[in-house]
Amino acid sequence: MSLRRTLCAAVPCLAAAAAMAAGPVHAEDAGGYWRGRIANALDVFVQFQKGPDGHWAGTLTVPQQGMVSKVDKLAVTGDQVSFAMTALDAGFTARWNDADKAWNGTWRQQGRSVPLVLRRTDAGSLKPSRPQEEAIAARAPGYTGSEVRFANDAANVTLAGTFTVPHGKGPFPAVVLVHGSGPLDRDQKVFEHKIFLVLADHLSRQGIAVLRYDKRGIGKSSGVYAGATSLDFASDAEAAVRFLRGRPEVATRHIGIVGHSEGGLIAPLVASRDAGLGFLVLLAGPGVRGELLMAEQLALAASANGAPEHVVEKERVLNQAILAAMASEPQLEAARARAKLVVEEARRNGTLSADAEARVGLFSTPWFHTFLRHEPGPALRATRQPVLVLNGELDRQVPAAMDLDAIRTALKDNPRAVVKALPKLNHLFQTAVTGAGSEYFGIDETIAPAALDIVSDWIRATAR
Repeated sequence: MSLRRTLCAAVPCLAAAAAMAAGPVHAEDAGGYWRGRIANALDVFVQFQKGPDGHWAGTLTVPQQGMVSKVDKLAVTGDQVSFAMTALDAGFTARWNDADKAWNGTWRQQGRSVPLVLRRTDAGSLKPSRPQEEAIAARAPGYTGSEVRFANDAANVTLAGTFTVPHGKGPFPAVVLVHGSGPLDRDQKVFEHKIFLVLADHLSRQGIAVLRYDKRGIGKSSGVYAGATSLDFASDAEAAVRFLRGRPEVATRHIGIVGHSEGGLIAPLVASRDAGLGFLVLLAGPGVRGELLMAEQLALAASANGAPEHVVEKERVLNQAILAAMASEPQLEAARARAKLVVEEARRNGTLSADAEARVGLFSTPWFHTFLRHEPGPALRATRQPVLVLNGELDRQVPAAMDLDAIRTALKDNPRAVVKALPKLNHLFQTAVTGAGSEYFGIDETIAPAALDIVSDWIRATAR
């Protein structure tokens, strides 16, 4: 799971002045691609282009946040450049430094400022190295992949996906891959990593058929993504399982679900209602109620962004109060109203943070409201199938210590449950340094090979 935050909220927002050294430069020199890094955490790419009419246009790309947006009010004059991002209440001003061959400037957002230096780059730098995906394209697949469609009649949705079947004599054990949160396609592409492509390739090379699909309303799937909740996505996952049961290539007694993040919440919901499901693999799946997980996720993000501990703790207390207020109400409008009361009280007593009020709006969606109220324990306790539960020890979105302890407790009566924390891995199961979300884009590895082997070895042993 991830939160889309404004740029300044994703990095330490420290007031700073940019070093500006003037130097001669022609306006045309601004054309092309430029790259910078805010507070050593957030990569930004800017393209400036002068049109035939003499007007400048610009595009800002933030890969870590999946953001590509046109800039407003772009001005390129002599040795200065500036633009605004009206929707973000943000802007950038800079002066050319001829010695550094860079635009030395300041990014300002919501009243706060951080240095931002842009140095020339090229379009290729926007596409990072992804060696695992490149290897898939370069080698013979060892399996057959086909485009498929299947219906969720209850929701009047048709889902489109890719079904990969190993070469050789079947029927084969099979899995459905269930996404994490967000408008994700069948490859679960995030931060330029095609996570489910790499996972499906590995599993099918190990003799396991795999179905991965675009979420409803995304890619080639019909339906509407906006307004859908985890319960709706669980219904789509059930339709995917039904599709596999109708395929002659599949050993119907050995069909499982591999769910990542929100998918790890959905998989037990499906299993608790479907005794015929063969097994589950939960990758960074939540183990605690959504409001508790979100409060911890926000605190860990603030800490990773350099906030002092006393600020983190103050934010944690306020976020817990807001989220608990929203989770206490079964209706969304009532939840929003109750959360606003908490914000007003914080304003009166001087504990209101800059971002707290905005979070009420962020969390006031059907998906968030359902997530905040969801308790994973009942579905986990009702699961009787074999279960493999994995978390990265460096996961800052679904913290391993908090969530694995809760999952172990919920699965204590299931003798076929295996629960493991994997060292040095983050929420995406990449080998990481800190686990912070700002690292995802810059890591070449899409999924650690050791994690892939653990999953495939366990599925093959379970499906014997």
